[in-house]
Amino acid sequence: MNSFKNFIGLLVLTSLIISCKKESSSPVEANLIPVINPPIPNANIKYDQYRLNPKKDTIIYHKSGAVLEIPKNAFLNSKGEIVTDSVDIEFRSFSNPLEIYLAGIPMNVSGNEQENMVFESAGMFEINANLPEENLKVNPENKINVSLNSFSNDSNFNTYDFNPDTKVWIETGKDSKTEATKEDELAKLPKLPAPPKLTTKAAFKIIDERNETNTLAEYRNVWFEPVDGKQVGYSSKDIKVKDLKDGTYEVTFHSWLNLQKNSETKVICYLAFDNNLDYSKALKRYQKKYAKRIRADKNERAKIERDWAIYDRQLKEYKLFFAKSEIEKAKGSQKIIRSLEVNNFGFVNVDRPIDYPQGGIITPIYTDENNNKIELKEVVLIETGKNSLYRYKNDIKFNPQNENLLWGLTEDGKLAYFTKDDFKKITQNNGKVTLKMKIHPKELKSYDEIIAVLFPQ
Repeated sequence: MNSFKNFIGLLVLTSLIISCKKESSSPVEANLIPVINPPIPNANIKYDQYRLNPKKDTIIYHKSGAVLEIPKNAFLNSKGEIVTDSVDIEFRSFSNPLEIYLAGIPMNVSGNEQENMVFESAGMFEINANLPEENLKVNPENKINVSLNSFSNDSNFNTYDFNPDTKVWIETGKDSKTEATKEDELAKLPKLPAPPKLTTKAAFKIIDERNETNTLAEYRNVWFEPVDGKQVGYSSKDIKVKDLKDGTYEVTFHSWLNLQKNSETKVICYLAFDNNLDYSKALKRYQKKYAKRIRADKNERAKIERDWAIYDRQLKEYKLFFAKSEIEKAKGSQKIIRSLEVNNFGFVNVDRPIDYPQGGIITPIYTDENNNKIELKEVVLIETGKNSLYRYKNDIKFNPQNENLLWGLTEDGKLAYFTKDDFKKITQNNGKVTLKMKIHPKELKSYDEIIAVLFPQ
């Protein structure tokens, strides 16, 4: 009998424990709902990952054109101690509304989905740092600097960090903005010593007819090629040659005339050779002597060309979201770079608040192209000329005077979209309106596939 009572007691106690576990797990499960919720997980913008030694300065050149300057001792562990073990970095950037949409990043200003303002971005990225079993924090004494491509030269932007706990963007300050052309960047490269040249009609030799000095002896059989290509020919009282240490030489002629005025003429020249054999030998000596500098110059020029190719590709995609008048302002001859310090790991944005569109507000009735009613989720609207997106669950606000594009997902995950031309055919800007959606027949699984559907060339 006592055994049976003990069994009943144990059963009741076990039931209470199970019940307690169920009750306490509810808020935990609720918190598992992600703040950042990519609508098409397979098409989410992927991270690039790096492993680095935190005890030394590191520069990372990301495929997006972003540059991460990471000083030594930039990471703290949960105890506030400087991390010395190898650190894993993950980084990704976002430059247009589709990338922001696919990453599921909230763009409402205060965290309230019913508010009337959203953020317009001039550049956004996510950066995280961790050890195998621990997420790391920023060392405020040694902050990481990130420079990223932007396509707005407006200074009316601030920097924000996203707080995943409060679901709110926190303003952190201002970024710094620079502009440059490809020619500017190439011109800033260290100049290589000039290579030897083959002679032209402007080339000359120096002859010491009076044999008064030994300083010209080493140039007795050397040709000089004027850098400006102009022919010279002087009979001079004195001639001096100065090696400028950059592959050029300054030849100074002191004229016999106007001796009281110490008249002189200076000509900057290359060394030149009047036959291919001597030229080839001289070129090989040059290439051997300056091999390291030539290689560095080649790599830097290749990097500049690569960065500009990235910028041009991003600008081309960015222009898809903008009206013709805005496209004219973004010529691409100047690259806009925004730089900022990382205060916290996670999402960092260069933003400004803007109002929701005004002029039209409709209650949409979504149908397919056969007029069958459909339900849509993850509905967003973009307005050309704004690097932002507006999320809607019910009524749709839009500006009939602007070009608009709306899309969402069907219940089986297919892309449904309402084009700019479709919006132009709407005859009413208020009340219930049927939106006949185009539905892509296949499930799309990448950024490239989706952008090709929304913006067919």
